[in-house]
Amino acid sequence: MNCKEVKYLITDYQYDKMDKERQMLFEKHLKHCSSCSQTYQEFVHLINTINQVQEEIPDKDLELAFDVMLNKEKEVLGMSKSIVLKPKNKVFKSILQVAATLLLMISCYLLGNYKSNISKANEIVTLKQEKTELQTIATLSLMENESASKRLQAVSYAKTITKPDNEILKVLIAKMNTDKHTNVRLAAANALSKFAENNNVREALVRALEIEENANMQIELIQILVDIEEKRAIPTMKKLLQNTETPTYIKDQINSELKQII
Repeated sequence: MNCKEVKYLITDYQYDKMDKERQMLFEKHLKHCSSCSQTYQEFVHLINTINQVQEEIPDKDLELAFDVMLNKEKEVLGMSKSIVLKPKNKVFKSILQVAATLLLMISCYLLGNYKSNISKANEIVTLKQEKTELQTIATLSLMENESASKRLQAVSYAKTITKPDNEILKVLIAKMNTDKHTNVRLAAANALSKFAENNNVREALVRALEIEENANMQIELIQILVDIEEKRAIPTMKKLLQNTETPTYIKDQINSELKQII
């Protein structure tokens, strides 16, 4: 088992989706390859960190300091009542001092908590970016796998990436147009429909319908283009209607769907 194979099998190993023989080969490679071992450890650390992010709990020292301060202020108030002839104004002053101290402490805590939350939010953003990068690496590796099921898995991974980069989109477009298995091509087209806000993706879907000869793919592309209301596909659909070699059931679908985007 080589490094390239290990990298795209990391998720299978982590979630126990390997047979025993592959698992042994995978573990053997990790023992002898420091680079792959580090990549695997980083992946595990990333997943564990994201799963274990907890809500911050106030420091115990803050609570203790507050209790000490409050007891001292109570003692001051008790002494004022027994010694001072006109306690009302000074008691009121002490209360204001306590209130001001409380307000200061609460403000400091909230400010510290706010800064901590900002720091934590930035950390989570970084972790999510790293997770996306790992997903991208795994996806691109699987896309070139000889197994059609692995390529389907790669398409499935790509679909879960919120904001895929251009390289992922290019590979999905290539798989939609040229993969030798129709199921992979159908899955790639379906995945691309999720990213239809990207103009390059929309253009690729239109071009695919222009050159597509497989009936199943034509049906899928027609449905996608209608769902995303892509008007640039109208001329191509009309050509298919005029083409005597277009199957009747595809013409029926076009007649049924075309009116939604005209």
